[in-house]
Amino acid sequence: MKSISLNINGDLPSKELIERVKIAEDAGIKEIWLGELELFRDPVKVAEEITSETNSELYILLSPARRSCSEIIKIAKRYKVGLILGKSRELNLFITCLEKVKKQADEVYAGVSGPKITEEASKHADGLLLNYVHPEYIDWIKRFMVRAVPTYSFGPSLILPSRFYEDLLIAASIVMRSNEEFLRTFNLYDVVEDLPSEYSNLIGLRQEGKTVKGLREFQLIEKNSEILLDNFTISGNFKEVSKKIDNILMVCDCVVLGDPFFRDIESVKSLRELVDFNGD
Repeated sequence: MKSISLNINGDLPSKELIERVKIAEDAGIKEIWLGELELFRDPVKVAEEITSETNSELYILLSPARRSCSEIIKIAKRYKVGLILGKSRELNLFITCLEKVKKQADEVYAGVSGPKITEEASKHADGLLLNYVHPEYIDWIKRFMVRAVPTYSFGPSLILPSRFYEDLLIAASIVMRSNEEFLRTFNLYDVVEDLPSEYSNLIGLRQEGKTVKGLREFQLIEKNSEILLDNFTISGNFKEVSKKIDNILMVCDCVVLGDPFFRDIESVKSLRELVDFNGD
């Protein structure tokens, strides 16, 4: 069954997150993915805050590099979880934990962006979260799966125009550089070398609600906005986003609308129409 899901992160007040989750549920969104990021509230705490407020299934993204596998196993007995590398590149730690969680939990998912992790994760996970939204990139990463499991396309999303446009471009820039093999395969090193190497300042300013348009780091990103928006985001006006989702669902099972989609209440309010449009 092809579907659309929503990703939320713990850097909005609980009241605002609950409002968005309820709108999403009313729109027919059955799965909510809670992200784990250093600067945000723990996704387990966020899940506890919103569990009683929704009938949508909650999935928590967790990194074995940030917490012990034994703790992840405990969480996986309460919620469905997806393992992600995070900032770590310790593949053995990731796969070992994935195997352990799989033995003790009903379901476990894995975030992937490169050939080796895709190959190994597909042996154990109940589904793969692909870090790509362009159909060509999705086809590429799926070729490394050794076992057929459901695939989820997970990436920065937004209905434009929006005041979260800067966040969208920052997110796309970060996602683009997530795997060396990918960059080599698609000859994208020239673009990456043109982008900033550090994002904490940009992210911090955006969290404070400040614009970053005048900063050199953001200007480097904006200079490459066309390739970033076209290839690494699900964004545009409503019709363009609907078309992108339609194209993605031709090559995978589910689209997860990633940050900053959930931040923009107008984007969230479009979910019912998006679900109806792509359910035809």
